[in-house]
Amino acid sequence: MATGYVVAVSSWWRLIWLSMGLQLNQFSRGSRLVFILSLLEPLLVIVAMYIIRGLFRGREASYGSSLFLFIASGVLPYYLFIRLSTRTRGTATGPRTRLPGLSALDAYIASIMINALIWIVMIVAIFFGMWLWGIDQARPDSIVTCTQPIVLLILFAVGVGMINNVISRYFTAWTNIYAVVTRGLVFLSGVFIIVDLQPLRWRAWSIANPLSHGVEWFRLGVYGRYPHNSLDTFYLMEWVLIALFIGVVVDRAALRMLDRA
Repeated sequence: MATGYVVAVSSWWRLIWLSMGLQLNQFSRGSRLVFILSLLEPLLVIVAMYIIRGLFRGREASYGSSLFLFIASGVLPYYLFIRLSTRTRGTATGPRTRLPGLSALDAYIASIMINALIWIVMIVAIFFGMWLWGIDQARPDSIVTCTQPIVLLILFAVGVGMINNVISRYFTAWTNIYAVVTRGLVFLSGVFIIVDLQPLRWRAWSIANPLSHGVEWFRLGVYGRYPHNSLDTFYLMEWVLIALFIGVVVDRAALRMLDRA
Protein backbone atom coordinates (compact mmCIF):
# COMPACT_ATOMS: atom_id res chain seq x y z
CA MET A 1 0.00 0.00 0.00
CA ALA A 2 2.84 2.36 0.87
CA THR A 3 4.46 1.73 -2.51
CA GLY A 4 1.22 2.49 -4.34
CA TYR A 5 0.87 5.73 -2.39
CA VAL A 6 4.41 6.79 -3.31
CA VAL A 7 3.78 5.99 -6.97
CA ALA A 8 0.53 7.99 -6.96
CA VAL A 9 2.18 11.00 -5.33
CA SER A 10 5.10 10.76 -7.75
CA SER A 11 2.75 10.68 -10.74
CA TRP A 12 0.76 13.60 -9.37
CA TRP A 13 3.92 15.62 -8.82
CA ARG A 14 5.10 14.96 -12.40
CA LEU A 15 1.79 16.33 -13.69
CA ILE A 16 2.12 19.38 -11.44
CA TRP A 17 5.69 19.92 -12.62
CA LEU A 18 4.63 19.61 -16.27
CA SER A 19 1.80 22.07 -15.70
CA MET A 20 4.21 24.51 -14.04
CA GLY A 21 6.48 24.32 -17.08
CA LEU A 22 3.60 24.93 -19.47
CA GLN A 23 2.36 27.89 -17.45
CA LEU A 24 5.86 29.36 -17.35
CA ASN A 25 6.02 28.98 -21.12
CA GLN A 26 2.66 30.77 -21.50
CA PHE A 27 3.82 33.45 -19.07
CA SER A 28 6.87 34.24 -21.22
CA ARG A 29 5.15 33.77 -24.59
CA GLY A 30 5.02 36.77 -26.89
CA SER A 31 7.17 39.85 -26.56
CA ARG A 32 10.21 39.24 -24.37
CA LEU A 33 10.36 42.95 -23.58
CA VAL A 34 6.82 42.84 -22.16
CA PHE A 35 7.73 39.73 -20.17
CA ILE A 36 10.82 41.38 -18.69
CA LEU A 37 8.97 44.61 -17.91
CA SER A 38 6.19 42.70 -16.13
CA LEU A 39 8.79 41.05 -13.91
CA LEU A 40 10.62 44.30 -13.30
CA GLU A 41 7.47 46.36 -12.65
CA PRO A 42 7.86 46.32 -8.82
CA LEU A 43 11.50 47.40 -9.12
CA LEU A 44 10.58 50.15 -11.59
CA VAL A 45 7.86 51.36 -9.20
CA ILE A 46 10.36 51.41 -6.33
CA VAL A 47 12.87 53.43 -8.37
CA ALA A 48 10.18 55.83 -9.63
CA MET A 49 8.78 56.46 -6.14
CA TYR A 50 12.30 56.88 -4.79
CA ILE A 51 13.03 59.57 -7.39
CA ILE A 52 9.68 61.34 -6.96
CA ARG A 53 9.87 61.26 -3.16
CA GLY A 54 13.46 62.53 -3.32
CA LEU A 55 12.53 65.45 -5.55
CA PHE A 56 9.70 66.70 -3.33
CA ARG A 57 10.56 65.60 0.19
CA GLY A 58 14.23 64.71 0.18
CA ARG A 59 15.90 61.35 0.70
CA GLU A 60 15.00 60.97 4.39
CA ALA A 61 13.10 57.71 4.99
CA SER A 62 9.83 57.62 6.92
CA TYR A 63 11.48 54.88 8.96
CA GLY A 64 14.98 53.44 9.02
CA SER A 65 18.13 54.74 7.39
CA SER A 66 17.24 54.11 3.74
CA LEU A 67 14.33 55.56 1.77
CA PHE A 68 14.88 52.98 -0.98
CA LEU A 69 14.58 50.11 1.52
CA PHE A 70 11.47 51.63 3.10
CA ILE A 71 9.71 51.88 -0.26
CA ALA A 72 10.90 48.42 -1.35
CA SER A 73 9.72 46.77 1.86
CA GLY A 74 6.21 48.06 1.14
CA VAL A 75 6.02 47.67 -2.63
CA LEU A 76 7.36 44.10 -2.83
CA PRO A 77 4.84 42.30 -0.55
CA TYR A 78 2.03 44.41 -2.02
CA TYR A 79 2.97 43.55 -5.61
CA LEU A 80 3.41 39.92 -4.61
CA PHE A 81 -0.30 39.83 -3.78
CA ILE A 82 -1.33 41.72 -6.93
CA ARG A 83 0.68 39.54 -9.29
CA LEU A 84 -0.26 36.21 -7.73
CA SER A 85 -3.96 37.07 -7.56
CA THR A 86 -3.82 38.15 -11.21
CA ARG A 87 -2.01 34.99 -12.29
CA THR A 88 -4.39 32.79 -10.30
CA ARG A 89 -7.31 34.54 -11.99
CA GLY A 90 -5.85 33.69 -15.37
CA THR A 91 -5.36 30.00 -14.62
CA ALA A 92 -7.00 27.71 -17.19
CA THR A 93 -9.19 25.38 -15.12
CA GLY A 94 -11.86 24.33 -17.62
CA PRO A 95 -12.10 20.63 -18.55
CA ARG A 96 -10.99 21.41 -22.13
CA THR A 97 -8.02 23.59 -21.19
CA ARG A 98 -6.20 21.75 -18.40
CA LEU A 99 -3.88 18.77 -18.85
CA PRO A 100 -5.42 15.26 -18.89
CA GLY A 101 -5.44 13.79 -15.39
CA LEU A 102 -5.07 17.21 -13.81
CA SER A 103 -7.96 18.56 -11.75
CA ALA A 104 -8.89 22.23 -11.58
CA LEU A 105 -7.44 22.41 -8.07
CA ASP A 106 -4.19 20.90 -9.37
CA ALA A 107 -4.06 23.61 -12.04
CA TYR A 108 -4.40 26.27 -9.35
CA ILE A 109 -1.66 24.61 -7.29
CA ALA A 110 0.72 24.53 -10.27
CA SER A 111 -0.05 28.15 -11.14
CA ILE A 112 0.49 29.48 -7.63
CA MET A 113 3.65 27.43 -7.12
CA ILE A 114 5.43 28.64 -10.26
CA ASN A 115 4.38 32.27 -9.82
CA ALA A 116 5.09 32.33 -6.08
CA LEU A 117 8.53 30.88 -6.77
CA ILE A 118 9.26 33.58 -9.36
CA TRP A 119 8.22 36.46 -7.11
CA ILE A 120 9.88 35.12 -3.96
CA VAL A 121 13.15 34.76 -5.87
CA MET A 122 12.73 38.35 -7.06
CA ILE A 123 12.14 39.63 -3.53
CA VAL A 124 15.18 37.79 -2.20
CA ALA A 125 17.32 39.02 -5.11
CA ILE A 126 16.26 42.65 -4.62
CA PHE A 127 16.93 42.56 -0.88
CA PHE A 128 20.27 40.85 -1.46
CA GLY A 129 21.14 43.49 -4.04
CA MET A 130 20.29 46.28 -1.58
CA TRP A 131 22.47 44.64 1.05
CA LEU A 132 25.37 44.36 -1.40
CA TRP A 133 24.84 48.04 -2.28
CA GLY A 134 25.54 48.89 1.35
CA ILE A 135 22.07 49.09 2.90
CA ASP A 136 22.73 47.12 6.09
CA GLN A 137 19.08 47.09 7.16
CA ALA A 138 18.23 45.16 3.98
CA ARG A 139 19.35 42.12 5.96
CA PRO A 140 16.02 41.31 7.69
CA ASP A 141 15.87 41.32 11.46
CA SER A 142 13.80 38.10 11.37
CA ILE A 143 13.45 35.85 8.32
CA VAL A 144 10.65 33.96 10.09
CA THR A 145 8.64 37.13 10.72
CA CYS A 146 9.09 38.17 7.08
CA THR A 147 8.04 34.73 5.84
CA GLN A 148 4.74 34.57 7.75
CA PRO A 149 3.00 37.51 6.01
CA ILE A 150 4.43 36.42 2.65
CA VAL A 151 2.81 32.99 3.03
CA LEU A 152 -0.50 34.55 4.10
CA LEU A 153 -0.44 37.04 1.21
CA ILE A 154 0.17 34.15 -1.20
CA LEU A 155 -2.82 32.24 0.20
CA PHE A 156 -4.91 35.41 0.17
CA ALA A 157 -3.97 35.92 -3.48
CA VAL A 158 -5.07 32.36 -4.26
CA GLY A 159 -8.52 32.90 -2.75
CA VAL A 160 -9.02 36.30 -4.38
CA GLY A 161 -7.70 34.98 -7.69
CA MET A 162 -10.14 32.05 -7.67
CA ILE A 163 -13.03 34.43 -6.99
CA ASN A 164 -11.88 36.74 -9.79
CA ASN A 165 -11.50 33.76 -12.13
CA VAL A 166 -15.20 32.99 -11.74
CA ILE A 167 -16.35 36.61 -11.94
CA SER A 168 -14.34 37.30 -15.10
CA ARG A 169 -16.02 34.35 -16.88
CA TYR A 170 -19.35 36.15 -16.71
CA PHE A 171 -18.19 39.78 -16.55
CA THR A 172 -15.15 40.32 -18.78
CA ALA A 173 -14.66 43.96 -17.76
CA TRP A 174 -13.94 42.81 -14.20
CA THR A 175 -10.28 42.17 -15.08
CA ASN A 176 -9.67 45.83 -15.87
CA ILE A 177 -11.71 47.03 -12.89
CA TYR A 178 -9.75 44.80 -10.52
CA ALA A 179 -6.43 46.05 -11.92
CA VAL A 180 -7.42 49.67 -11.32
CA VAL A 181 -8.82 49.04 -7.82
CA THR A 182 -5.83 47.04 -6.57
CA ARG A 183 -3.31 49.60 -7.79
CA GLY A 184 -5.37 52.37 -6.24
CA LEU A 185 -5.31 50.55 -2.90
CA VAL A 186 -1.54 51.02 -2.75
CA PHE A 187 -2.17 54.39 -1.06
CA LEU A 188 -4.27 52.73 1.68
CA SER A 189 -1.93 49.81 2.29
CA GLY A 190 0.86 51.46 4.26
CA VAL A 191 3.24 51.08 1.33
CA PHE A 192 4.52 54.68 1.20
CA ILE A 193 3.65 55.89 4.69
CA ILE A 194 3.53 54.32 8.14
CA VAL A 195 -0.08 53.44 8.95
CA ASP A 196 0.24 54.59 12.58
CA LEU A 197 1.30 58.06 11.39
CA GLN A 198 -1.51 58.61 8.90
CA PRO A 199 -4.29 61.15 9.59
CA LEU A 200 -7.16 59.52 11.49
CA ARG A 201 -9.62 59.62 8.59
CA TRP A 202 -7.15 57.78 6.32
CA ARG A 203 -5.85 55.48 9.03
CA ALA A 204 -9.30 53.94 9.55
CA TRP A 205 -9.46 52.98 5.87
CA SER A 206 -5.92 51.63 5.89
CA ILE A 207 -6.58 49.48 8.97
CA ALA A 208 -9.70 48.07 7.30
CA ASN A 209 -7.56 47.03 4.32
CA PRO A 210 -6.08 43.56 5.05
CA LEU A 211 -3.14 44.23 2.71
CA SER A 212 -1.86 46.96 5.03
CA HIS A 213 -1.48 44.38 7.81
CA GLY A 214 0.58 42.16 5.50
CA VAL A 215 2.85 45.10 4.63
CA GLU A 216 3.24 46.13 8.28
CA TRP A 217 3.97 42.56 9.34
CA PHE A 218 6.61 42.19 6.63
CA ARG A 219 8.27 45.47 7.63
CA LEU A 220 8.26 44.35 11.24
CA GLY A 221 10.36 41.37 10.16
CA VAL A 222 12.69 43.62 8.17
CA TYR A 223 13.27 46.32 10.78
CA GLY A 224 12.50 44.55 14.04
CA ARG A 225 11.27 47.73 15.79
CA TYR A 226 8.87 48.99 13.14
CA PRO A 227 5.79 50.90 14.53
CA HIS A 228 2.94 48.38 14.44
CA ASN A 229 0.22 49.46 16.89
CA SER A 230 -2.37 49.05 14.12
CA LEU A 231 -1.09 45.60 13.08
CA ASP A 232 -3.67 42.84 13.57
CA THR A 233 -2.29 39.50 12.37
CA PHE A 234 -5.53 37.65 13.12
CA TYR A 235 -7.47 40.12 10.97
CA LEU A 236 -5.29 39.22 7.99
CA MET A 237 -5.69 35.50 8.75
CA GLU A 238 -9.48 35.89 8.85
CA TRP A 239 -9.48 37.52 5.42
CA VAL A 240 -7.26 34.73 4.06
CA LEU A 241 -9.57 31.99 5.35
CA ILE A 242 -12.70 33.77 4.08
CA ALA A 243 -11.19 34.38 0.65
CA LEU A 244 -10.02 30.76 0.32
CA PHE A 245 -13.41 29.40 1.43
CA ILE A 246 -15.41 31.61 -0.94
CA GLY A 247 -12.92 31.00 -3.74
CA VAL A 248 -13.15 27.21 -3.50
CA VAL A 249 -16.95 27.26 -3.20
CA VAL A 250 -17.62 29.55 -6.17
CA ASP A 251 -14.97 27.82 -8.29
CA ARG A 252 -16.49 24.37 -7.64
CA ALA A 253 -19.93 25.69 -8.51
CA ALA A 254 -18.66 27.31 -11.73
CA LEU A 255 -16.85 24.12 -12.78
CA ARG A 256 -20.04 22.09 -12.35
CA MET A 257 -21.79 24.50 -14.70
CA LEU A 258 -18.95 24.15 -17.23
CA ASP A 259 -19.09 20.36 -17.04
CA ARG A 260 -22.81 20.43 -17.79
CA ALA A 261 -22.33 22.78 -20.73
